[in-house]
Amino acid sequence: MQWPGTELQRSEWFTDVRQAVVERRLTLTAHDYIGHLSTVSAYLLLPDAEREQVFSQIIKILPETVEIIADITVHLARRHGEP
Repeated sequence: MQWPGTELQRSEWFTDVRQAVVERRLTLTAHDYIGHLSTVSAYLLLPDAEREQVFSQIIKILPETVEIIADITVHLARRHGEP
C-alpha cells in the first residue's frame, strides 16, 4: 500500500481502504516526449539556454518514438458508518 493509502488505513475516519493501479502505456514521438520533459520541474529550473542545450542533446539520442509507462495509482476508502 502506497501513501496516501497508508495514511487512510491509520485514520479512524476510514475503513475498507483499497489501492488500484490504472495502467497507461503511451507512445510519443521524440518531439512530443521533449514537450513532456519541458513540463518537468527539474528542467524548468534550468536557465533557458541550458535547458535548450539539454533538450537538443536528448533528442539526438532518442528513437523516433518513445514508450512511456504512465500508470495512475488510486485509493478508495469508505468513511466509517457509510454503507
